[in-house]
Amino acid sequence: MSEKTVAIAFGGGGARGLAHIWIMEALDELGITPVALSGCSIGALAAASYGSGMTGADLRRYVLDLFGNRGEVLSRLWQNRPKSFSELFASPNPVGNWVQFDPEWLAEAFLPPDIKSDFSEFLMPVSMSASNYFTGEEVVFRSGKVMTAMAASMAIPALFRPVLFEGEVLIDGGCVNPMPIDHVRPHADIIIAVDVVGVPQKPADGKVGSFEMGFGATQILMQTIQREKMRHDKVDLLVQPLISSFRPLDFLKANDILAVSEPCKDEVKRSLSILMEA
Repeated sequence: MSEKTVAIAFGGGGARGLAHIWIMEALDELGITPVALSGCSIGALAAASYGSGMTGADLRRYVLDLFGNRGEVLSRLWQNRPKSFSELFASPNPVGNWVQFDPEWLAEAFLPPDIKSDFSEFLMPVSMSASNYFTGEEVVFRSGKVMTAMAASMAIPALFRPVLFEGEVLIDGGCVNPMPIDHVRPHADIIIAVDVVGVPQKPADGKVGSFEMGFGATQILMQTIQREKMRHDKVDLLVQPLISSFRPLDFLKANDILAVSEPCKDEVKRSLSILMEA
């Protein structure tokens, strides 16, 4: 294998992002250690796991053990519920919190204990994308507390409370940079980008609820942003796992998502081997 360096941009897409695991496993099996990682939303979680030294196989085992136990998942979610009416309607930040989940608490409750607590502890440079709600600008995390950065990056409006950081209100990075290629562009010879956004799928009965429609609209927005960005910033290897039939919150279908998306591992191994030797 050549001495070319590799960096990965992990995109956002909810449960579809479990397919990121196969990209990690592909590099592990090729014996390639990325020199930089970036991520948005679920991609930020992938970047944090990989940057902490977890292998793809480690993360796959953790995900299947956790999401294969429906009772355990529901128990952890139940612990994050509002405990009283006063908490239910409390509004400690400028856009309120209503019945939304606390993303930082959720990250701490569901993420592997192996994840480092501070960016300075990562084994290679890691960056995460979030959005400033009131300015519309991207906020890039490269230092500080990892859980805060991940919480901000995954704070999907209507599902999660916004994150207050240094006086600013932050929401899901997918609103501005759903696949942060530009974060890692300066660091490596070969850039891999993983697109797990997908598009809304029409239900069998043709009915779409308002909550589902909100997620679908976000998907369309993210796809539009990604297409426009990639017109100006080409990547060496774009990976698009076959996960379009799954919804963003289908985490309890982790086994199915991984089974359907597994072929992308060999695709990455073949394509990356050619790029490394070119």
